[in-house]
Amino acid sequence: MKRLADRLVLDGHLRSEHIQNAFLKINRRDFVSQDLEKEADKNVALPIGLGKQIMQPQKAVFVLENLDLNKGQKILCLGSESGWIPNLLAEIIGERGRSIVIDEIPSLTVIAQENSRKYDFLKEGRIKFMVGQEVEGFSPEAPYDRIVSLVSFSEIPENLKKQLKVGGKMLILHNGHYVLLERKAHNHFFLDEEIQFKDLKNRASQKLFS
Repeated sequence: MKRLADRLVLDGHLRSEHIQNAFLKINRRDFVSQDLEKEADKNVALPIGLGKQIMQPQKAVFVLENLDLNKGQKILCLGSESGWIPNLLAEIIGERGRSIVIDEIPSLTVIAQENSRKYDFLKEGRIKFMVGQEVEGFSPEAPYDRIVSLVSFSEIPENLKKQLKVGGKMLILHNGHYVLLERKAHNHFFLDEEIQFKDLKNRASQKLFS
């Protein structure tokens, strides 16, 4: 994974040191089937069964960089994939952080849980996997500092907005592209629909002036 991480750093995608450290510690090979382990350190999405994929590393970095993650945060993750992203989140937010993962596919949740047993986050209670409708979120643990979706929505669910802490951020996959929603006050939200464009622009600037 180090070669892949170095490539993502060189290309300007992977910028934050705490995300770099998590990327190296949480090995993507632990979250793919045995026959795909040799492909895990390539910058491509890989099948995990049930018509689902484990996210392309470059896209995973994009998600993590734009969440503005810090130690001790509580995160709601919508979709489990095979557990890679939830474990990256748990590593980044540290011992006092907590990641709640909701997935509507029971068998995918089982896969993610089993893969996660290769690390200590489940045992320590830093990750909790649950079967449920992603659109509903999980209100008993709300409010959340961050909400991130690994599944796409046709519109931003009101349930999720209500579960976001004031000052919190939600990175949500909306009609196939990510948008960033910030809760500025109880009834005031700021929606940034140009996040991907700006991220690309910032990377171009970094390459130009580095």
